[in-house]
Amino acid sequence: MRAWMLPGLLCAAGLLWSAAGRAQTAIDYSTPSAWICLPGRSDVCSAPLTSTVVSPTDGSWSKRTYTPDPAAPIDCFYVYPTVSREQTPNADMTLGPEEQRAARQHLARFGAKCRTFAPLYRQTTIAAMDGGAARGDPELAYQDVLGAWRLYLARHNQDGGQGRGFVLIGHSQGAFLLSRLIAEEIDGKPIQHGLVSAILTGGDVQVPAGRDVGGRFQHIPLCHAADQVGCVIAYSSYLAASPPGPDAVFGGGFTPGSTSACVNPAALRGDEALDSELLTVGGVAALLGTDLVENPGVVTGACTTLGDRTFLAISVKPAGAGAATLERALIALNARRPGWGLHALDINLALGDLVDIVGQQGQAWRTQAG
Repeated sequence: MRAWMLPGLLCAAGLLWSAAGRAQTAIDYSTPSAWICLPGRSDVCSAPLTSTVVSPTDGSWSKRTYTPDPAAPIDCFYVYPTVSREQTPNADMTLGPEEQRAARQHLARFGAKCRTFAPLYRQTTIAAMDGGAARGDPELAYQDVLGAWRLYLARHNQDGGQGRGFVLIGHSQGAFLLSRLIAEEIDGKPIQHGLVSAILTGGDVQVPAGRDVGGRFQHIPLCHAADQVGCVIAYSSYLAASPPGPDAVFGGGFTPGSTSACVNPAALRGDEALDSELLTVGGVAALLGTDLVENPGVVTGACTTLGDRTFLAISVKPAGAGAATLERALIALNARRPGWGLHALDINLALGDLVDIVGQQGQAWRTQAG
């Protein structure tokens, strides 16, 4: 067994200490109910996803189905963003529709390339973020994610002692937690060998200006090609027409000389347009009858620096069927919280690209690992 396959387990019956000094019971991640998605069972990640594809030429609709591969050769470990609507500082471990929707929206499509793992965790809630509850405890959330990660490594990653390649996927709070986990548990350690890639969107991964390594991670660079292994894809998205100002939430550097990383998934694939796959909701979902909607060739992205902000600038090409409707929807989202930009859509704006890249990276990793 490889040395990086020997992680310690968080004792299921033990205690951990939160940042506030309160003893908290550690979550038993050997229990299936502590997971949103696990391989080999029926959950929100195991069912096929359907998509309505809008033709860019004549506006006609066609349907496409994406099916998970239960024998996928690598794994994806996902930590969801701030979605809990519980009126407490930290969420409990109850699986609600918000957590399921996040996994369905972000993770399920990756099931065509990797086995999907998504733990529940006691995240800081929307109420805590907005001031409607006491300040949340990020240390409690992190210790949960760490416990789930160590359980995953010990129970699910061994693959006959060889160790499976893994992709870490996080958005917003999930990206911040995974960034810490990578820095403390993976970066520069033997287990880094297993890292296929990390997708950390809306999490302000820090790098020295003009460099692709250093800052948050000392040995893990930003990705420069779709088949590059052991690298990071990170960005925060804003409308090109409404770029982030100095008071924006994302895209800034935390220290002098550092900047927020931006890797354009379309550029990694040598494309101009992003392969956006947006979740359908409400009346759109009822009209289309599918999980996703796609407008090929319409959405573009470009890594841009304005002032002290670096971000993925999103534009909608004026030509093409459905472009005007899509642009209005993005403008409306941006108007709700201009400082947040298109944060809620970070992953889905490039979902098709990211899934394809993970497939290429997984193949390259398997070739290198032998």
